[in-house]
Amino acid sequence: MRDPFPIPRWLSNAVQPLTGTLHLNTLHLHIHEVILVYLFYTFINGRLSPYASSRLLGETYDAWPRRTKLGWNMHVTAFLNSIVLSGAALYVIFCDLDRARETWEDRIWGYTGLGGLVQAVGAGYFVWDVQVCVANFDVLGVVDLLHALVACGISVMGYYPFGLYYGMHYILIELSTPFANIHWFLNKLGLAGSRVQVINGMLLITTFFTCRLVWGSYLTFVFFRDVWTALHAEQSHQTTYVLDAKVQSLALEHRAPWWLAGLFMVTNSVVMGLSTFWFVKMVDTVKRHSSGERQGVKTKAKAKVKAG
Repeated sequence: MRDPFPIPRWLSNAVQPLTGTLHLNTLHLHIHEVILVYLFYTFINGRLSPYASSRLLGETYDAWPRRTKLGWNMHVTAFLNSIVLSGAALYVIFCDLDRARETWEDRIWGYTGLGGLVQAVGAGYFVWDVQVCVANFDVLGVVDLLHALVACGISVMGYYPFGLYYGMHYILIELSTPFANIHWFLNKLGLAGSRVQVINGMLLITTFFTCRLVWGSYLTFVFFRDVWTALHAEQSHQTTYVLDAKVQSLALEHRAPWWLAGLFMVTNSVVMGLSTFWFVKMVDTVKRHSSGERQGVKTKAKAKVKAG
């Protein structure tokens, strides 16, 4: 399916020399969406979230120090992005009939306008993330900045195009992110260990395990298999991309570069390793909160018995 929000011809022509030099051969078709998404999340983080949070939470929000307010607004933005991005990816997976998937060439080199739009949402979000991490480096530190830079780089590199088919499926690991943000919100609102947080914690563990560990591991395996095949292909692959009625079709001769394949493979391996580590930590946290809730119930019961 084609992008429902085609770029103005003048803007596409203006940025194409730069994107072509960087070998980001389809980025010039979506740069306007990357910019708009970046501005949208900047507005959410800098204006809408502080205003709405102050009105809804009152003195609770206003009394927080800068670090907590910053974290709260960033989590609100991340919460919204995870819902939008996951929903958009699901739509592409089930409704974009132009997504070829029969051969490894289709899965590695394939591109559709609608898939490029969804990728622009992710790229715009991570551009915003980099900007926030740089502006608040004294609070967020080097780890958050490096994570944002790597994620932003991977999102943009998909416009080679490379692995866009798998990119849509990898986005589904974000289905666990809303529950992770809710868990963080409940902690800041003094509801750590509450029944609501325990229930949310169970949902978080379930979605995290199925989406990030099971689904993510499977995708990593099949992606590595196709990348390995692409790296050892004897001949280059010729692909013609039908972009838009007003834009001339793009013909590219593909041969997988080792540096790009290695970048994606190492990144995926690191993400899977971190996901396993986070899963173990989450299980331990939910266990502690669940135990704390049960202990609180027992204490209240004993107090009632003594009072009686």
